[in-house]
Amino acid sequence: MGKTISLDQLPRQIENLLRTSSEEHESLVLEHKGKPIAAIVPMDEYRKWHPDESENAFDYELPTEILEDYHKLLDKKFSTGLTPQEEVELTQLDQQLNDAEAAQPLIQSMQKRTAARDENWKERFEEIVTKLRELKIDVNQRTSPL
Repeated sequence: MGKTISLDQLPRQIENLLRTSSEEHESLVLEHKGKPIAAIVPMDEYRKWHPDESENAFDYELPTEILEDYHKLLDKKFSTGLTPQEEVELTQLDQQLNDAEAAQPLIQSMQKRTAARDENWKERFEEIVTKLRELKIDVNQRTSPL
């Protein structure tokens, strides 16, 4: 098993923890009041558990600029504290990230529907091509001299 991290430490260490999980393929257990409540696992491990998930379902990323600003303010909050204006800004950034995360399932759903529609069109196209070839063969056989 990997490391165990208290939720109190999480905001200050999130970037390093995620990098460790990804680069070193190490699972991380998150605990609250000494009890494990969640885990961060490397993506390849997650895909083993959910093999039916489409690869492109993970293409969407939260806005990098907003994430960077959010984490800078969050780090400052836990290290030196925030001014009232920075508290407002942190709240606004948090809301923007929540809105982006809320849109993520919709984006993933649209990606899956688009892929399914594309696959359906491909199948229909192949059926039509096959029927046209059959018709061409049939027409050639009827028109060929006996």
